Amino acid sequence: MKKSYTEAVFEGHYNTVRGYIEGFLAGIGKDIPFFFCSDWEIKAETFSELVRDWISLGNKIHNVIIDDELLYGLKEALKKSGEKGLLSVSSIKSEKKIAGASFEFKFVTYGRKYGEEIKELLKNLPDGASLKDYDPVEKIDKDAKGVEMYAPAHEYMLEGSGTIEGPVEVIIPLRKTLDDHPLIEAASISLKF
Repeated sequence: MKKSYTEAVFEGHYNTVRGYIEGFLAGIGKDIPFFFCSDWEIKAETFSELVRDWISLGNKIHNVIIDDELLYGLKEALKKSGEKGLLSVSSIKSEKKIAGASFEFKFVTYGRKYGEEIKELLKNLPDGASLKDYDPVEKIDKDAKGVEMYAPAHEYMLEGSGTIEGPVEVIIPLRKTLDDHPLIEAASISLKF
């Protein structure tokens, strides 16, 4: 069964919100992923952006990408605890269903070893992820063999850019994998609703 995800906006201190979610998961004995937008470089474009601009509550408003099953369970637990706790149902300020996610990337390398690494990473995308607007340029100049790194001519060069899109639960860890490579620059993730 395909999972569905929501961008939920929580009001509360970061550690309180995160601790409640982690405690809830420990209590039910499940390992369901969730992602704070601020931790994973995800553009938060919903209600919280308006609130931050309006009253500067940036440290108390948190956009969380959350599995719908987990969100439902959290809301039920919060209803039972009423309004007396650090979090309550009213702490969830908005919810928006996520249809997908994407991010742009670019790279340039003058080392054949790194070029092969990058090509391999982009060739073996996880299921559900697709590559758009990607047309890499690879040049080999035998006349430049032995030229130093900072010279204007290089024996090998690979550069490219593009967009990767797919389900949010696939795109978030994939962006981290690419961004962890020293020669790939990955932009923030954009959500599609």
